[in-house]
Amino acid sequence: MACFGSRKKAKRKSKQQETSSIRSTHSAAVAQIRQEYNELKTKNDEHLTVIARQSAELEHLRQKLEQTPAPPQPSQETDVKSVLEKLESSNRETLEKLQQKESLLEQREKEIQELMHKIGQNGTTAETKLAEKDELLREKEKQLEELQIKWKAEHAALVKPALDEVTSQLEQLKKTNEEAVQRLAEKENELVELRAELNRRDRKPKKQGDNADQERQKRLNRLTMDLESDRLMIQKLEELNQQLEAQKQQHEKVLQNHAEAMAEKDRVLEQHQESLSELKKSHHNAIHALERKQRQTLEDLQSRHEKDLDLLRQRLNNAEKQAKNNMNDEVEKLLHEFEQSEHEHSVQLASLQKSHQEQLSVLRTGQQAELRDLENANSHGATTMKLRKTSSGPNKLMRWPAIMKDQTPELHPRDPRQVQIYISSVSANQTIKRNQDTLQTTLAANHIQYQLVDVAQSEPALQHMRQQSKGANNGRVQSLPQVFVGGQYRGQLEDLLKAVEKDQLDHFLRPRDEEQLPRSKEFFSSSRASNEPITPTNSSSVSTIGKKSYEEDAELLREIELELAQSNISSLDFNF
Repeated sequence: MACFGSRKKAKRKSKQQETSSIRSTHSAAVAQIRQEYNELKTKNDEHLTVIARQSAELEHLRQKLEQTPAPPQPSQETDVKSVLEKLESSNRETLEKLQQKESLLEQREKEIQELMHKIGQNGTTAETKLAEKDELLREKEKQLEELQIKWKAEHAALVKPALDEVTSQLEQLKKTNEEAVQRLAEKENELVELRAELNRRDRKPKKQGDNADQERQKRLNRLTMDLESDRLMIQKLEELNQQLEAQKQQHEKVLQNHAEAMAEKDRVLEQHQESLSELKKSHHNAIHALERKQRQTLEDLQSRHEKDLDLLRQRLNNAEKQAKNNMNDEVEKLLHEFEQSEHEHSVQLASLQKSHQEQLSVLRTGQQAELRDLENANSHGATTMKLRKTSSGPNKLMRWPAIMKDQTPELHPRDPRQVQIYISSVSANQTIKRNQDTLQTTLAANHIQYQLVDVAQSEPALQHMRQQSKGANNGRVQSLPQVFVGGQYRGQLEDLLKAVEKDQLDHFLRPRDEEQLPRSKEFFSSSRASNEPITPTNSSSVSTIGKKSYEEDAELLREIELELAQSNISSLDFNF
């Protein structure tokens, strides 16, 4: 049993070394990312100083224009105005770009913190699993030790009393046999003496009387009777000795059978112990392989994420150099690609976690079934050999953690009056964020329960939103946030505010199917008079199936252009 403890200690040490190495690598990666963040922040400060200098130059030019008494010529005025407009537009573009960079950096920092938190949680769960397995191994070892102690006690309790009884009986028989032999020898000696005396007297002349002969005859008869009784006693002793020998042989056979049964039990216990050790080894190997695979996938994802970040930074630097010519187009493309990469990254992480959990659950169920089969076989073998189990032994079951459930939004809720708000948690547009907050506060103020659906985390939700909004707005995709009732598009923030002002919120939050029910009834009543067949009206228009993917991308870009155009750029303060 000492080898199991040494293996456990070695495995714990190796596990601690692996976790420390993983934490050191992750801390180094975090330090590198923070250093890059500081460098980007210094660049941001430099850009702010440039903007401040440009704003100061603008103020100086304005003061000069105000101080000049003579009216300038129209050509000079147009030149100055065009220069001022260009400078203001460049300042606005740089400010927007800096704000977007800051938001992107904050999002990246949040993602890194979430990754570190997930890695810490995975380490703690692995340590708890190892602790549970160590406790299970200790319990199995205790059970084996208790079974060995019980077997030794039963063996001693069965063998010692029988051996003591047999030895005591043999000693008593030996003593009685020795006493009988001594008595027989004495009687034989006495007979020999009497016969010798009779022979001597027969040789001598008969001088004595008949009384002496009678006494001798009586004595001889008595001695012969004693000899006969002694012979009978010796025969009985021999019979008893034979019976004892037979009992001894029978008892030896019983002891031999018991020893064979105990040897068989020892062999079964050794086989059980070997199977347990093999099962432990396979379990540890499978866990190490899974951990190695998870570590490799996480490292691959992190490296891919870092490569994407480097590419995005390079493209941002190129966009800074070409900001005077085509700033708006580049920023829109970068934002579109960034949102797509964020969405793909979140989907990949979710699918990877789900696959890992499924693999772990399959492995655990298989190992639990093997353990149950081994325990059933052990209990069956113990009952066949009539071995009793101790009632005080530990009897615990393995409990594995439950599988994480997949939480997907319900696109077509069962309740037709369920209010859903489609939002985007990764949108960098301030107007969209502000509209989302105002929409939620308006619904909460009117005591209306709603459900949030994040299109950045669910591709089916995004496709459903596009189809519904296109069908309701003649093929045009509307901007976020959007209000859905019973899985059908109802409008945007402006429509909700108009309904609140006109006190028609209940009518606005009613499904479109219920709105078209009265129309269908009127049509049905009018058609009954003419006896014409009636076709039911559909609430949502059929979306075109043959649309290509590049048309959807173009519509999404137009939507981002509308959001940028709607943002209040003139409200920014250029005086630092």
